Amino acid sequence: MARADGNERLRSSGSLFESFFSLDGAAYAPGALPVSVKELLGLVVSVMKDCEECVYYHLERCDEERVVREQVLEALQIALVGGGSVTIPLLRRAVSFMEGLPTYGEGRP
Repeated sequence: MARADGNERLRSSGSLFESFFSLDGAAYAPGALPVSVKELLGLVVSVMKDCEECVYYHLERCDEERVVREQVLEALQIALVGGGSVTIPLLRRAVSFMEGLPTYGEGRP
């Protein structure tokens, strides 16, 4: 909820913020690439940019889009290759975060 509230405050603070959120929404809309693939791409970029909040957001979206755990883990491996060993602390937190999501939790597919 804090994320949504913060986004709304930004949106109402200037047209550039609103334009960015519109661009972001359009980028993740269904198109030639399925939304699930776009969320995996967003996850990789978020790891490489070291944005923990963004990583958690994209993991939640991957879960909502029914991306299977193995696909998420492969995407995280790509992020590791691209970002190097400095990404490992964030990757550890990401895998732990996944355990709390409905699709990725312990004993889930």
